[in-house]
Amino acid sequence: MIYTSKSFPVSYGMKLREHLIIGGIAMIILTPHWGLWRAFLFWGAEVLIDADHYWDYLWRSRFQDWSGWRMFKYYNLITQHLHDKNFFAISILHTAEIFIGIYLLAYYWNYTFFMTIFWGMMFHLVLDIIWLLKYKVFFVRAYSIIEYWVRKRSLLRRGLNPDGFYKKMFELSK
Repeated sequence: MIYTSKSFPVSYGMKLREHLIIGGIAMIILTPHWGLWRAFLFWGAEVLIDADHYWDYLWRSRFQDWSGWRMFKYYNLITQHLHDKNFFAISILHTAEIFIGIYLLAYYWNYTFFMTIFWGMMFHLVLDIIWLLKYKVFFVRAYSIIEYWVRKRSLLRRGLNPDGFYKKMFELSK
């Protein structure tokens, strides 16, 4: 089933603008408690976690297409398939393994710096989860690299190729 912009929001999860605004409001609220530098770090982590979407686009283009506009078009095309039962995605910086790594960096190296990044990323993930639950697509995202490998293997065993889907969406976004 294809969802149009009238029946489904035209973005892959929350839009960048929404993260910038909501994260900015959180930064303003945190500034009196944490100071400007730490609040700004929180906001930066909350926004920059989405760099993995751009990295995914670069990877799928074999680093041949650096267009941010086509990357947004690519994800808008993907959004039309969020309710397809065989569709799922991974956003590397949104996975449990990355969060654990950031937490361990905080524990072993620089607690304040990395915990601020950790909470900025966690704030972002909570906003994404709220969006995914609202549109009933919570399970469209793999929340772990291990989960992604298991689900991908399951699709491949059933004769479905998730990489083929992404390749098709990439070609359509040109």
